[in-house]
Formats: sequence, C-alpha cells, structure tokens
Amino acid sequence: HTIADAPPDPDAPQPREVIVLADFEGPDYGDWKVEGEAFGRAPAKGTLEQQNPVSGFAGQGLVNTFLGGDGPHGMLVSPEFEVDRKFINFLVGGGNHVNQTCMNLIVGGKVVRTVTGKANEKLEWAFWNVQEFQGKKALIQIVDRASGGWGHINVDQIELADRPAKAAVGPVDKQEDYGSMTLALAGEAMDSRQVGQVLAAGGAWAERVAAEAETAYPSVERRSAAIGAPMVKLAPGEKKTFTFVLSWFFPNHEHGREYANRFDSAPAVAHYVLDNHERLAGDTRKWCTTFYEDSTLPRWLLFRLHSTVCNLATGTCQWWGNGRFWAWEGVGCCEGTCTHVWNYEHAMARLFPELERTVREMQDFGEGFDENSGLVGFRGNRAYAADGQCGTVLKAYREHLMSADSEFLKRNWPRIRKTLEFSIGRDGNDNGLIEDSQHNTFDINFEGPNTFVGALYLAALRAGEEMAKEMGDEGFAQRCRKIFESGRKLTMERLWNGEYFIQEVDLTKYPKYQYGDGCLSDQVFGQGWAHLVGLGYVYPAEAVKTALGSVWKYNWAPDVGPHNATYAPERWFARPGEPGLLTCTWPKSEHMAEGVRYRDEVWTGIEYQVAGGMIWEGMVDEAMVICDGVQQRYSPARLNPYNEIECGDHYARALASWGVYQALAGYEYHGPRGHLGFAPKVTPRNFKAAFTGAEGWGTFAQTRTQEQQRESLEVRWGRLRLASLAFAVPREWKAAETAVQVGDRKVDASSRVENGRVQIKLAEPVVLGQGDVLEVVIERGQS
Repeated sequence: HTIADAPPDPDAPQPREVIVLADFEGPDYGDWKVEGEAFGRAPAKGTLEQQNPVSGFAGQGLVNTFLGGDGPHGMLVSPEFEVDRKFINFLVGGGNHVNQTCMNLIVGGKVVRTVTGKANEKLEWAFWNVQEFQGKKALIQIVDRASGGWGHINVDQIELADRPAKAAVGPVDKQEDYGSMTLALAGEAMDSRQVGQVLAAGGAWAERVAAEAETAYPSVERRSAAIGAPMVKLAPGEKKTFTFVLSWFFPNHEHGREYANRFDSAPAVAHYVLDNHERLAGDTRKWCTTFYEDSTLPRWLLFRLHSTVCNLATGTCQWWGNGRFWAWEGVGCCEGTCTHVWNYEHAMARLFPELERTVREMQDFGEGFDENSGLVGFRGNRAYAADGQCGTVLKAYREHLMSADSEFLKRNWPRIRKTLEFSIGRDGNDNGLIEDSQHNTFDINFEGPNTFVGALYLAALRAGEEMAKEMGDEGFAQRCRKIFESGRKLTMERLWNGEYFIQEVDLTKYPKYQYGDGCLSDQVFGQGWAHLVGLGYVYPAEAVKTALGSVWKYNWAPDVGPHNATYAPERWFARPGEPGLLTCTWPKSEHMAEGVRYRDEVWTGIEYQVAGGMIWEGMVDEAMVICDGVQQRYSPARLNPYNEIECGDHYARALASWGVYQALAGYEYHGPRGHLGFAPKVTPRNFKAAFTGAEGWGTFAQTRTQEQQRESLEVRWGRLRLASLAFAVPREWKAAETAVQVGDRKVDASSRVENGRVQIKLAEPVVLGQGDVLEVVIERGQS
C-alpha cells in the first residue's frame, strides 16, 4: 500500500493562483491589528533573545510572540477577506496550548477552525479545508494568552489556495505513524459474536466488533477491536483474575526505536509479555516491595522521590534504534538531552546505568563532541553552556562509579580530559575561577565569577583529579588539584559575604539577567554533586551549611502568594497558598527587576537539588519540609502527582529527586573498586532502604545500640561485587572490632575507624548473587 497524491482529474479546472494573505516580510504588520505586547510592532526576523533556534519559516520575517520571553500576551487580527479558495495553507510552530497559543479562523463571529504549534520552534506546513465557507467573509486571529512553558506562537506565510499544503507521500509501511496495536488475553477468550453481544447489552456501543477471520475491511467502515474473557460465575467471596495485555509497535521514528530491534509487531510484544509475565511482574513487584514495603523511610517521601522515574517512560524520552538514549527537557520541549537540565538528573544513572552511559558515549563524547576544542555541545550540537560542560565531567565520573569495571573510563578518558581542559581554558589563568560569559540553565549568561558555575567547575576539577589518578595521569591530576585549591581559596575571598555566596559582576555593564548580591538557591549545586560522587567539600563545610541555611531563610516560602503578588513569576508553577523554594531573592538589596531569569519561579528540580544538599549537611528537617512542599503542590487533588512540570510535562530536572534518596542513605559506591558505603542521615538506629549497584540491586539495613552496630546487605536482583565497605558510626567511637560473614561463611577482613566511619577491607573480593546476604557486626572498641 502507498500514500500518494491523487491523480489529477482531467476535467477539473486548473488550480487558481495562490493568494498570499500575509508573508510578514514588511517593516510592520501593515493593516493587521495588533493588541497587547507579545507581537511587538513588527514581525520578528527569526530567533528572538533567549529563544531556542527557530526554523522552517519562509523568507526573512514571521510572527514570533517570544518577544520578552513567554510572559507577554497579545493578539494579531487580519483585515477581513473573502474565502474564495478551497484551502488556507500556513506555516505554524511554537506552543501547543489550545485556545491560548493558536491561530483561529473567524467566520460569522465564531471560531470555525483553530490550530496550535507542537511545542517546537520549527514551523511546519498545515492547512484548513474551507470549502464550506466559500464566498463568506472571514478574518484570522493569531493569539498568545499563555505565560508558561511554550507560551508563544510562531506563524508565517498564510495563503489561500486550491490545493492543500503538501502531505507526506510514499509507502504506507514507511510513514511515521505506521504500526500496530494488540489487545491480548492470557487464556481462552470469547468469540467476537459473544463479545459483541456483551458490549451491546451495555448500551451505547454502535460499532461492530471485528471478527477473528476478518483481517481486512473497508476503511470507511468502523470496527471495534475487543476481546473478552469467558463468562464465569463467582460465589460470595470468590475471585478470579484475568490478565490482559495492551501492546503497540510503531517502529518508524526518525531515528528508529530500540524495541524494533527485538520485536517485529505488536502481537510479538504481547506474546513476549504473556510468555514472560511471571518473571517480569515478579521482578517489578520485588522492586516495589524492596523500595516501598521494606523501607523505614516515610511512604509519602518514597512516593515523591520515586514518582519522577516515570518521566523515563513518557514522551520526554526516546530510546533510538542504535541504542542511544535521547530526550527533550520536557515532553516535546527543548531538544537534545540538554546537558545543563540533565545535570540535575540522577535517577536513570543509578537505576539504569547502562542506558545513562549511552548519553555520554553517543552524545557528549560522540556526536556532540568537538575533537579540536573539547567543547561538549549542550544539545548535542556545537553550542556552549558552562554548567553543562562542567557537569559532563561529573557525569562521566558518576558513570565510571556505576560501572562494574574501568572499561568505560579507559575508552573515554581522552575526551573526558579534553572536556575538562575546555573549562580550564575558559578559566583562562588556572586560578580556579571562570570569569567570562557563562551560558547556563537559566537560559541566560552569567557574567563574572559565581558559584553556580564555579562550584560545578571545582567539583569537575576534583572528578578530573580522581579519574586522572586512576588512569595514571599524575601530571594532569596535580594540575587539577592546584587549580581546585586556588579556586576554593579565591571563591571564599571574593564571593563569600558571610551568609551566602554571591556573583561578582559589573551591573553597569551587565544590568540584565545577573544576580549580583542575590541569594541564589542553586549557589552550591556543585557541592551537592561532589557529595553524590564522593569528592568531599569544594568549599569549607561551615560555609556550605551557612549558605544553605540562608537559602532556607530567604528563599523558602511557606506561601508563595505574598512574594509573587509583588514579584510575579514569568511562569506559575506554585500558586498563592502553596509553598515553594524561590529561584533567587535579594535580602541585602533591592529585588532586581531584570535579574537572573526565572528568579521568582519555583522548580521542583532545584527544590530536590537543594534538599539533597541540605541532607548532606545535617539539615534534614528543612529538606523534608521542601520535599513535602512538592508533595502538597502535586497532590492528586490538585495536579497529576506523576507529572512535575517546568518547560513541558514530565520535566527532566525533576529526576534530581533521586539525589535526595541517595543523600538520605549517605550512599557511596565505586563499582570498579568494589566499594560500597552508607551513612544514614535519618533514624540510624533503625534504617532500611533499597540500594543499586552496577549489576544489581537489593536492600541495606542498619541497627545500632550503645555498644554495637549491625549492617545487612541483601542482593535481590543481579549481582554485587564487593572488596571494601564503609559505615558511619557515632563520632565518640574511636575504635571498633568488626566481623563479616556471607550466610554462614565468615569473611576475613580488616578494619579501622576514622572520622566517624568504619572502613572495612575484605581479604578477598566477594560476589553476592541473588538471595545472598552479607552481614557486618561492629562492636565498639576501647579507645
């Protein structure tokens, strides 16, 4: 089968000349009426300030309402015209908000046709069939009433024509939407006649149920795909379970789909699920039991921190045919597995480490890498983002830690080193401060030294030092350490005001999109990263805790209403009456009306990142309040609890939630070295939580008395190789005796106590398989 343009009717009249209603190429909008601020006074000439690249428009001009960002509203209305062609063709892009970012056709005072963008800056051809309105007067409205993510509309080249804008042609099985779906039942099923009778008895079911042997029927006729289990009679208290599977197979994505490498149809998928249902469902339930049922952490908190993992199974993420993981920032919003947004994500890296490594190897050190300079394009392109560049080094180190061996590091070390050298080059003089223009996740450029980028840079230097040591590159390791020490010292001298870290910037030269002496919630983002990958402190511990205390004091709002009544956010992610952590405040000066972008907004990704950092510093109560604030805003009575929104649905930054979980356990892991450690930050006398490793997962449990501490590691899936262990003990314990065993077998090990930690080295590495339990008994010794 093939989709093709219909052959021309030899008796049909020739299509008339196209009438261009608007091409937006002039110096202004001509006789179109402009309302509000979103459209400005003239068509845009392409991409506007702080906007992702706009493409697909014709000529030089277009309607683009991103003027001043997504905040402004407005309307553009055409002069009245007569509909004297069969179609209206146009180019459209931008936001996908029905009735808010749209173009409407008005006939007789009513909206008779409407269209939105697809949450994409690329304009694409579309058309309206308007034959029913031939000879009538009409006008066109282009509307921008939205202020959140994708709160703008792009339009160009509006034409009256006798032929529609060209549709896709070619073989049916090559079309992007070609595929199949299957509804399957485990066991015997009713025949189609019986199913039809049951459905008809329920009323309001007009379509005929497709018969078993009916493999084809005219497309103009409708059929219902339905399947029914055999009728059963149930006695009081009796129950019966029927297992249905809904499967789909749509392989023709632009870059292919990984599942098409394993299956060739929706029925094949359904058969696989049914044939392996016991194992698939069993492992899923086992994880749920391990994570939720067996943990001592509060259920509400576990739900909140785990709920964001579903983002990986939404339209935000794609798994391509070549094995590469690729993602938007949010569903259909801002392409390219953006390095600075995905800087916040830890869930996939810890739950599906192999998948995370594909991003490093196939994008950051693959298509997005510039071999000459070491630049990592922050959208897999050739664009620079300072925070994303530094974060790439940290992510590479994390992926090494979550590997079973050192092969990932060996393969990628030359490019990891070049990536860090690029950032060192932006430093310019090896003093540990990046002082030039720094594009970043706030979709603006910070000018001058600051700790948002600076802490990530120092953490990246520490990661580079550790990786260089493992690779035997001592010279580079020493260089990283020297730059790190200088940057740490200069930061405290120049950017620490006694309460929090500030930005050193000439506001007369750069008056817009900076934060100066403001209190930025993300000011020690890099320190949180350093804790998560075991790199220690990038700034003095006292300063880090004080800075986070200031973020709590100045930026946490139990009710955002009063603040936002004075300083309205660009986008509303928390409403009056709801709690939230503001991006930035200015406790020591006037609020900057044009300061760091998104300054008055509330992002869950930042909230989780800050909460995780607070837990590492012992500020557990404050962190729990912040997490509970997210839980309140995303309660089922208000919003979808599985969809934390920023610029698009199921926003990737929210995957920072796993960093909170990791901090609560005080989790540390180095897969190639076989090292695993815990330092529970809550209820250390009785703590239990799930953990993950390079090749498996399980549960960790700890109990503590005055004189003894017991640890238990049970592998529930996969395998875990261990050569050393570490556990936090009370600081007054200056000595300890340890005993290690796996099942009934004693394991030889040595131990020492240092800074409130018991370090245990096994005489020989052990490999725990599914069901194996390693136990450690730590007896308080005499100091």
